[in-house]
Amino acid sequence: MSGNQRPLLPWQQAVWDRIQATRQSERLPHALMLTGPKGVGKRRFADHLAASLLCTTPGLAGTPCGQCQSCGLFLAGTHPDYREITPEEPGKAIRIDSIREFTAKEVLTSQSGGYKVVIIEPADALNIAAANSLLKTLEEPTTRTIMLLITSLPGRLPATIRSRCQQLAIPIPDRAQAKNWLSSQLEKGDAELLLDLASGAPLKALELADQELLALRIKLLGEFAAISDGGQDPVVIAAQWSKLDLHQVLEWYCGWLVDAVRLKADPGVSGLINPDQRNLLQAFAGSLEFTKLYELLDGAYDAIRNVGSQLNTQMLLENLLLALAGIRNSSRARR
Repeated sequence: MSGNQRPLLPWQQAVWDRIQATRQSERLPHALMLTGPKGVGKRRFADHLAASLLCTTPGLAGTPCGQCQSCGLFLAGTHPDYREITPEEPGKAIRIDSIREFTAKEVLTSQSGGYKVVIIEPADALNIAAANSLLKTLEEPTTRTIMLLITSLPGRLPATIRSRCQQLAIPIPDRAQAKNWLSSQLEKGDAELLLDLASGAPLKALELADQELLALRIKLLGEFAAISDGGQDPVVIAAQWSKLDLHQVLEWYCGWLVDAVRLKADPGVSGLINPDQRNLLQAFAGSLEFTKLYELLDGAYDAIRNVGSQLNTQMLLENLLLALAGIRNSSRARR
């Protein structure tokens, strides 16, 4: 779906001004890599920039007019000089065919005589062959073709790709700014808690402002604790969790373990990801040694790295939850 011309987010203005100054001095790079955590608005920024570059009458600050033919085509998703490259299915790789189709000379050349803009999201989904194919275009850029690569995980991209893009970090806003913006968007909900759960990322916090989703988080945490206590079968729970959003489940799982480690080190620590679950996580942390907590956390990070690999979802979750049950059992056996 093509970008819309929603306004920039308040915390993006300084980055926008900087890139527009670069544009006005005719030093705009042929490839920009937009980085930053999930939920800070990287795609919104990219959409706004794409619309600005394609607009025939942008404002003084580079804001797209929203009225010209180019803006109309962009909003309709039919602009001939705009392209976006994404995986065929969420969580899958971007394959070489998508890059080859885009890098054909007739596709790279603008039809209107202005900019040609391509958004690649998430850029870290490029498989090796696709990344190598894109590299050739980055090494020999076409005039007035701008590539916008969006990623929350720039380290997953080859260094050769990263080195040929100008990185543009979209920041997490300070807490007061994030809370003010989020509060203005919420009909109801605890802005402070939502920001904690989203590690300060406002758009992610807004996505989490769903009572059913928040209730699911509590349910899964209860099952996590029950597996640790031996009261739930990890294989059965893994089968249930495999039907849910894997990225969200793993993010919650990591958050519980990160909080447990921090509470183990300092029971009075502030700034938890799950401040409303302090007592449960503190009890969990108190039952395990640091080394065991770190083993579990390492396993969770490995699971995140393996998302999209050949390991199926249920097997990945079984590995995590069996490790959780096994570590607690081994701790009891030594007592």
